[in-house]
Amino acid sequence: MLFNSFFFLFVFLPVAFVGTYALGRWRQDAAKVALTLFSLGFYAWWKPEHLPLLLGSIVFNYVVGGIIQRTYDAGRHRAVKLWLVFGVLADVLLLGWFKYANFVFDNVNAVLDTQYSLGRIALPLAISFFTFQKIAYLIDSARGEAKRMRFLDFALFAAFFPQLIAGPIVHYQEIVPQLRNRLWGRLIARNVMVGLVILAIGLFKKTVIADTLSSYANPLFDAEAGGQHFGLAGGWLAAITYTLQLYFDFSGYSDMAIGLGRMFGVKLPLNFHSPLRASSIIDYWRRWHMTLQRFIVAYIFQPLSLPLNRRAMEYGLKGWSAFAMGIALPTFITFVVIGIWHGAGWTFVAFGVMHAVYICVNEAWRERRKQRRKFLKKKGITLTDPGMMERAAYHVLTLLAVAYANVMFRARSVGDAVDIWSGMSGLRGAILDVPFDLGLAATILLGTLIIMFAPNTQQIMRRFDPAYNWRDWRDVAPARLDWTWKPNLPGLLFAGAALFLGIAFIQRGQGIFLYFNF
Repeated sequence: MLFNSFFFLFVFLPVAFVGTYALGRWRQDAAKVALTLFSLGFYAWWKPEHLPLLLGSIVFNYVVGGIIQRTYDAGRHRAVKLWLVFGVLADVLLLGWFKYANFVFDNVNAVLDTQYSLGRIALPLAISFFTFQKIAYLIDSARGEAKRMRFLDFALFAAFFPQLIAGPIVHYQEIVPQLRNRLWGRLIARNVMVGLVILAIGLFKKTVIADTLSSYANPLFDAEAGGQHFGLAGGWLAAITYTLQLYFDFSGYSDMAIGLGRMFGVKLPLNFHSPLRASSIIDYWRRWHMTLQRFIVAYIFQPLSLPLNRRAMEYGLKGWSAFAMGIALPTFITFVVIGIWHGAGWTFVAFGVMHAVYICVNEAWRERRKQRRKFLKKKGITLTDPGMMERAAYHVLTLLAVAYANVMFRARSVGDAVDIWSGMSGLRGAILDVPFDLGLAATILLGTLIIMFAPNTQQIMRRFDPAYNWRDWRDVAPARLDWTWKPNLPGLLFAGAALFLGIAFIQRGQGIFLYFNF
C-alpha cells in the first residue's frame, strides 16, 4: 500500500486513525492492539505471503532480545555476546538469503560456467529496513540501552506502519518511551494538525515533483539501455533529472513518514535534512538517509575503526599510515556495505565503491588541513576558514560527485552508467541530442529553487518541534528564505494547496517510492 494512493489516504488512514483513537479513549492497550493490526495489514496489502516472515522476525527478535536483556541484568556478559552473535547472525542470514542469494549464484555460474539454480527468490518488502531495526534492537539490548518490555509494545514498535517500509530505522529509546507515555492513544489536536501539514508537504514533493521527474528520467535511462548514446546534453539531463527525482522522492517519503507518525502521537527521528546543500560528501551523508548512516557508523564503522586504530598504535604507525589503517580502511568497508545494502547488483557495489572513495578523499583532505593548521599554529599563523568562493567550489564538487554516483545507482548495468558518463564528460561532443521540454524544464527549475532557497519541511514546522531529534539539527543548513508555518490564513492556504495538488497529481498514476525497492 502506497502513502500516495487514494486507498491509503481516503480509506486506510481514516479507518486506522478513527479506530486507534476511538479505542484509545477506552483503553491504551486496545489502541496499541488496533494500531499493530492495522500496521500488519498495511504490510500484508502488498504480498500477504510475506507477512509470516515479518511476524517471525518480530517474535524471534523479541525472544532473543529478552534473553539478552535478562542475561545482561544478571551480569553474564559472555553469554550476552553469544546470544547477540546468534541473533544478529540469524537476522543477517535471513536478509542475505532473500536479498543476495540469487546474485551470488548468478555470479558463481558466470565465473564457473555452471548452472546452479535456486529459482527466483522474491524479495520481501522492507526486509532491509525491518532487519536493521531488529539488529539495532539486539545490539542496544546487549549494551543495556533497551530494556525489557511487553510483547505488545515491541510488536507495535517493530511494525508501526509509518516507518516500517522504508525507514527511518528507529531505536528502542526513541520510540518505546513514547508508546508508554500516559498520553499516547489520546487524540491531541496539535499532533494531528502538525502531522497533517507535514504529510501534505511530503505528498506534494512526491506526486508533483518526484513523479513528474520520474516520467522523464525513466525513458532517458531506458533509451540508454536500449542502445541510444547520449551526448553532453542528454547525459547531464539524465543525471540531473534522476538526482532531483531521487531527492524529492526520498524527501517526500521521509516527510510523510514523520507526518503520519505525528498524527498517531509518535515523533520519528529525522531521515533527511537538505543534503544537496552540503559542501562536502561527508556532510552530504550526514544528512541523506540519516538513520541508515547512523546505523552503519555505530555498528560497522566504529567497531572496525577502534581496534584498527589500536593496532596502528601498537605497530607504531604515524601520519598517513595510521590514517590509512584507522580511518580510510574502515571508511571504505563501511561505504561498500552501504552500496551493497541498497541492492544485489554490480551497479550498487560500484555505487558503494564510488562513495567510499569520495569519503576517503574527503577524510584525507580534512586530515591534511588539520595537520597544516597545527603546523602553522606552531609558527604563530592561524589558518583561516574557507571563504565564500572556496565553499561554493566545495559545494559544486560535492554536487558533481553525487550526480555521477547517482547515474551508477540508477543505471541497469555498469556499462550503461559508463556510457552516460561518457556523454556527461563531453566525450561524444556538446551536441543537443534531446528535445527541449517545457514541463521538464519547469519541474527542474522548481526543484532547484526549492533546494537552493526554500526552508525544508522541518524548518517550516520548527515552531512545533517536528521530529524526535529536531533540536540536534535546527541550526544546520539554514535556508536563504526564512518562513515558518503558523495555523493562520496564509498557513492554512499553504497546507491546503500542498495537499490539494499532492492528491490531484495522484490521478496521473501512483509511482512507487524508490526506497521501497531496497
